[in-house]
Amino acid sequence: MTELLAPHDHAYTNLAPGVALTETGAVIAPNISLDAWGGALQTCQAVANASAWALGDLLVFADDHGGWGEAASQYLDLTEKSFSTLQKAIYLARQYPPAERLPGLSWSHHAEVAAIKDPDERTALLHRARDEGWSREHLRAYRTETRGTIGKPRPAQTCPACGHQW
Repeated sequence: MTELLAPHDHAYTNLAPGVALTETGAVIAPNISLDAWGGALQTCQAVANASAWALGDLLVFADDHGGWGEAASQYLDLTEKSFSTLQKAIYLARQYPPAERLPGLSWSHHAEVAAIKDPDERTALLHRARDEGWSREHLRAYRTETRGTIGKPRPAQTCPACGHQW
């Protein structure tokens, strides 16, 4: 794999045979197979998702590690993230300790339902999203449509043209 890299690039990891992740992107072998490319794409997404969780976990750890105080905050500029992004990472890491994160769903899926106060309701919705293969956008649409009504029967809808109810 190192033959793919320019002398100044350093590979962080191989995403798949023929694809190396570097600080500035991916270096891809010109003769990569479609399957290897797809595997690299899947691994790249998994790394991105894990990175979002890891950022929150690291920030929570520093926040809870009282002895570090101001010294730890000096490192926050290294993230190159906005204050609001860092706050959201902390919020989600606290809302979902590692044991409560649902594999197979993205950090963004978890973010969509984090505001639900009832943890059982939140977990059930995440399980449904995973089991039914919902995208984050589908989960958001479902939440918008059912805001305040999850777990309650929805009123019947009536077609104004024919009177059909559903």
